[in-house]
Amino acid sequence: MKQLTIICLSIILISCHDIERPKKPKDLLSKDKMVEVIIDMALLTSAKGSNKFELQENGIIPKEYILEKHGVDSIRFAKSNEYYSFDVKVYETIYQRVNDSLQALKTKYTTLDEEGKMEKRTTDSIKKTNVLNSTKLKEELPKRNLNKPLSKTPDSLR
Repeated sequence: MKQLTIICLSIILISCHDIERPKKPKDLLSKDKMVEVIIDMALLTSAKGSNKFELQENGIIPKEYILEKHGVDSIRFAKSNEYYSFDVKVYETIYQRVNDSLQALKTKYTTLDEEGKMEKRTTDSIKKTNVLNSTKLKEELPKRNLNKPLSKTPDSLR
């Protein structure tokens, strides 16, 4: 049993040792460009989940749309992704930057949403106050007899 375990571990170690680092592509995307593309893919993928019908109706295929937007073809992206993903630390750094950017966007839009809600509440309360004031003013105005003619002004004021 002990020999079988040693043989299995040896085979696993030998098989893992043969993994070669992918060659650096000639047209490797920069880390910054990879971050930009992955951020846009994440955003569009989340939008796809909520507005799938609208995207289909407009003929948008998310991955193709993002790659075209950034001037990258799918093979170039795949090769760059493969190259960067071989080094886990580099890939982790790229995805940490993606995550940080997405969190910053989330914070920004959450803040804007809250500010919009506050502005709407303020606008609504101002409208409500104006309506109440105009109603109150109407109630306080003495009701004038419309059949009675207006009083004549003295000649000196004409």
